[in-house]
Amino acid sequence: MGKLYFQKQSMKNFAEKFLDENPDLEKVEFIYVDFNGIPRGKNASPKTLIKASKGGLKMPISSYVLDVWGDNPKGTGLVMSGDGDAICRVVENSLAITPWSSRKNAQCLVSMEDGNGNPIYADPRHILSTVLKRFEELELKPVIAPEMEFYLIDQKLQKNGHPQMPLIPGTNRRYEEVQLLNLNEMDDFEGFFDLVEKSARLLGIPAETAIKECAPGQFEINLLHHDDALLMADQAFLMKRSIKNSAKKFNLNATFMAKPFSEHAGNGMHAHLSLVDKDGNNVFEVDKDKQPKGIFANSIAGLLKTTPDFLSFYAPSANSYRRLVHNADHAPTTLSWGNENRTSLIRLPEASSSATRLEFRLPSADANPYLVFASILSSVLSGIQNKDALDKETIGNAHAQHEPELGITWREAVKKTSQSSVVKEFFGEQFQKSYQVVKESEINRFDSTITDFEYNSYLRHL
Repeated sequence: MGKLYFQKQSMKNFAEKFLDENPDLEKVEFIYVDFNGIPRGKNASPKTLIKASKGGLKMPISSYVLDVWGDNPKGTGLVMSGDGDAICRVVENSLAITPWSSRKNAQCLVSMEDGNGNPIYADPRHILSTVLKRFEELELKPVIAPEMEFYLIDQKLQKNGHPQMPLIPGTNRRYEEVQLLNLNEMDDFEGFFDLVEKSARLLGIPAETAIKECAPGQFEINLLHHDDALLMADQAFLMKRSIKNSAKKFNLNATFMAKPFSEHAGNGMHAHLSLVDKDGNNVFEVDKDKQPKGIFANSIAGLLKTTPDFLSFYAPSANSYRRLVHNADHAPTTLSWGNENRTSLIRLPEASSSATRLEFRLPSADANPYLVFASILSSVLSGIQNKDALDKETIGNAHAQHEPELGITWREAVKKTSQSSVVKEFFGEQFQKSYQVVKESEINRFDSTITDFEYNSYLRHL
């Protein structure tokens, strides 16, 4: 774990201590996360850290509701109301040196609030925090951990602008074989993984394992579970940033795009979840036949019932839906659950009673981790509160036994979210409306753009 400079220290003291220990520091990055999970913020001189630790920094609220191209769509209500600033407060335990930088730089997360100390409704971090307070009222804590898939690709694109696999070291050939769990391919990128490991250690991120995934150039890094879901979301976001920046040091790019290659598996962000009580005991239980009971059954049932409401958070881009293809090997499209069943939406891994958990397999790697965790936990809470009954387990191929309930379009998913009473209840009406505006703006732009594939298909022949 990295040094936690905020722990048991005043903001002012921690800043002064950090600067004293790093006299050669050149800049500090102040980072927050927009709707799309894209890092926003500013670079500032080290002395700004003292200012931030005292009274915070100011940045425009509207920067949360930017589309993927960085524009402000009309209709969110934030720009036309004057585009005011909010106060950015530094997030505890987030200040650290960035090991991938060529110079001595640091970074920290910030969260926005208004002049009265109230969180900004558009802050995804605030959304997750609000959901977690509901668990506190039940004296429960979510224990959550993501699996993060990504591709390493050549920094040089093909002539058509498409990505290509890296070159195999010492050859002029590119990776083509699947090679699941192949350690040789991991060794080929030893320097990259060493830097990722170092970064995780310095940033206090509990990176547990790294594996070669089921496509050429595709890998997965798993984070170790703990019972602070907000901190885990911070760590997931910072892990993605670390992976992308580490790749650049080796003339590579790392992409979390959901489906960068049509012929290969997509990138997911599976999430493992359990609940513990105030004494740290796991409240997820199964009977002698491995069937969930009590709160565990309610939680799974709630997820199955309300996942369509939150689908646009799990699959937030046009490309996300390229991954959610019925009968695909690696992405769920049915509202199903099963023991050790990777074709279902919810898999129950074989585990000891203390480690009983569910694996939610829907989220794409391109999703915002704060909104993913908030969505999963909102569905679980809904199931617990309503005592939702669980349907029978799916044994065998879920794709062959169920209709593709999740095989819908991006526009349909966003419409479902915008009309959902459960999203409104847990995320708030303002957030729900602003998210709809941003996503519909993106959808309209994609729908009106003529692609190379269209020109190649129709221009000459029709």
